[in-house]
Amino acid sequence: MRKISPELLRDSIQCAMTLFCIWVGYRFYLFYQWIIGKSDIAVTKPGAVEGFLPISALLSLKQLFTQGIFDEVHPAGLTIFIAVMVMSLIVRKGFCGYLCPVGFIHNLLHKIGRKIGKTIRVRGKVELAMLIPKYILLAFFTNMVFFKMGADEVNAFIHSPYNFTAEARMLHFFTDMSITPALIVGTILVLGIIIPYFWCRFLCPYGALLGILSKLSPVAIKRDKDKCVSCGKCNRACPGGIEVDIKETVNSAECVGCTQCINVCPVDGCLNVTDRLSRVKLPWYVIAAGSLIILLVYYAAAQFTNHWDSPYPLEMLRKYYMMM
Repeated sequence: MRKISPELLRDSIQCAMTLFCIWVGYRFYLFYQWIIGKSDIAVTKPGAVEGFLPISALLSLKQLFTQGIFDEVHPAGLTIFIAVMVMSLIVRKGFCGYLCPVGFIHNLLHKIGRKIGKTIRVRGKVELAMLIPKYILLAFFTNMVFFKMGADEVNAFIHSPYNFTAEARMLHFFTDMSITPALIVGTILVLGIIIPYFWCRFLCPYGALLGILSKLSPVAIKRDKDKCVSCGKCNRACPGGIEVDIKETVNSAECVGCTQCINVCPVDGCLNVTDRLSRVKLPWYVIAAGSLIILLVYYAAAQFTNHWDSPYPLEMLRKYYMMM
């Protein structure tokens, strides 16, 4: 018997990461209050807050690829972005399945939907049509950054007052939300109860990028068709809406590697996490463990190479924040 189930492990890691993100947000709030002169208590800026700036990180990635410059405005943001992409190449969308706080919120919403019996399973052509928007958003941002913007424009944006204050602007967005964004966020949350993982599956461009990269991952769920009893439990448990019971290898861009299909499968050994290259069976928790290890390795490397905290003086940052 397993000492801990895949569902409990996933819920625990997601909850811990969400609490960590809340702590990071609170620390940044204290830092912001101090740097604009509303508090006398000096607080250092938590680098992890930059992980919530994927568009800025995408621009920094282009700068790194084309000019060999590692962003000094939001170095932690670029580090996290690279770590998450590497994570997807090695252990699928482990970030979405275990580390993303938005994924945790939608996990809770899905549990509420199941509890009240109001969930709708989106399948077939309707599902395909609903998957399109996130790829359109991804294509838009990729085209703008990598094809429309030149090196000078990228450098200008990265060193602009807007980018320097991006975290504070994000803080203002959530603490002083106007009616229209509040209605949009509220609608997405309600839809998350009715349609499992609505934002993650159908709207998140970050998840779309990671899904494409995860197609190259050697790690995948494999089904032993001779053992399968076609009960459909794996399909109902899958947050990506994948029809696991008709696939021999689950290599869908929607697979987040959560192993919930393995958790509910009534036949021991029917579903396994497997190395697609060597066909060696791996422990069911390898995606969760691999995701955490990759993130921690990149964090440690960034700290060691001074690619986590920005070297720009606080007085410069204070000037930009005061301009807001």
